Amino acid sequence: MAEENLREKAVSGILWSSVGRFGAIALNFLSNLVLARLLMPDDFGTVGMLYVFIAISNEFVLAGFGSALIQKKSPTELDYSSVFWWNLGASLVFYGILFCCAPAIARFYSIPALRMILRVQSLSMVILAFTLVPSFWLQKQFRFRDLSMRQLVATGVGTVVGIGMALLGCGVWSLVASNLLGSLAGVLLLWRLCAWRPSRAFSWSSLRALFRFGGLMALSSLFMSFYGNLQSLIIGKKFSARELGYYGQANKLENVPVQALAQIINQVSFPLFSELQDERARLLEAVRRNMKTTSYLIFPALAMLAVVARPLILFLYGAKWEPAVPYFQILCLYGMVSPLNGLQANVSKSLGRSDIYFFSQLAMRVLGIVAILLAARYGIYGLIGTFVGLEYLFLLINGLISRQLIDYSLRKQVSDLAGYYLLSLAVAGTAYAVGLILPLHPYGIMAIQIVLFVGIYVCLSHLFRLEGYITCREITRNHLLKRKSSTI
Repeated sequence: MAEENLREKAVSGILWSSVGRFGAIALNFLSNLVLARLLMPDDFGTVGMLYVFIAISNEFVLAGFGSALIQKKSPTELDYSSVFWWNLGASLVFYGILFCCAPAIARFYSIPALRMILRVQSLSMVILAFTLVPSFWLQKQFRFRDLSMRQLVATGVGTVVGIGMALLGCGVWSLVASNLLGSLAGVLLLWRLCAWRPSRAFSWSSLRALFRFGGLMALSSLFMSFYGNLQSLIIGKKFSARELGYYGQANKLENVPVQALAQIINQVSFPLFSELQDERARLLEAVRRNMKTTSYLIFPALAMLAVVARPLILFLYGAKWEPAVPYFQILCLYGMVSPLNGLQANVSKSLGRSDIYFFSQLAMRVLGIVAILLAARYGIYGLIGTFVGLEYLFLLINGLISRQLIDYSLRKQVSDLAGYYLLSLAVAGTAYAVGLILPLHPYGIMAIQIVLFVGIYVCLSHLFRLEGYITCREITRNHLLKRKSSTI
């Protein structure tokens, strides 16, 4: 009964997380689609230059306490309140630091307007501080429906604000206001949905206890955040805001399927794996099932997008964004394995082995930072290509760690993933070849390629009874039956 209840929670969590995440992605996609036609690549690049500073500051605000709260089986009220007050205090401190450093950052990029933009954009850290603990509390309760509602409202408000201000000619400030006001709306709704409220209590001993796990997680996240934003920092400084705008737009489009799936997996798999931390056989089964289902979905999605990259970007954003096409195609290779790395990393986190997680992630990010800095001399393609290659290397390293922790051998990992990867590439090659011989308009060819790709992939999945296909079909069927029974 307990196993069935846990499975039901996991499935429900995946479904509600999917609703919230894919709904938010749809709204973000609509917003980005309109804003890309109203604004210039330089506007997007200007905001992108600043994100690295805000992202790193956010890691100090988080301090790994969120992961510690989720991993801990029974966090106390004192734990929650102490983390809340830490988040709020740290956000104010780092906002003050960025406020004072804004002129120096503007001089670094030789763009004076960045000073005021950073000072306003950094307010997002303070808003984030009010979001973190209520979100972790709801996540711990598996209340993904409420989290999805908050996400949809925040994204919807941001979309309306951003498009409205862009139509009024506000330029780069449209992007800034969209982020801030959308986040503020999400916070207000979150506090209405969440019954938890902070007490006046604060305990350093409680934070220290959480920091034993969360501290290493925070340091690891700090290096990961710097590593993830290093390319934008280099592109913005060494090349131009325009090139960063092209890269950023390509990255956003690639992130549509990748981040959707990755966030759903991380949001659900971490608490699920944590529940199974004392049952290694069931944990291994859950990890393998998640790996197969994730690869079954993400491999074909990114392969198909790479095939139709040029007509897709021209159709969505217009001719001024055509230089983003090769960036997007390269990043699709990165996106095929990125969610799998996140899933593998959740194994060590769920087992409470923050030491293994920290040192492995630290080693990988230091290696990545050195490699990217060296690759920058070979131009923007050398930079992005190195970034992609590193992600595949990280998958191997994470796989070796999973082998040690839960006896998930490399042979099993290759067996679980290789079929989906090769099938996706084969179907992509077929669709690409068909596009070369059709004497049609590029948009017509794109439509045919997408239909052909999906049709062949699903038919072969059904024919060979692929496990990822069967799992997705079972989840969809169970959800539909549950909805049908609830309406009777």
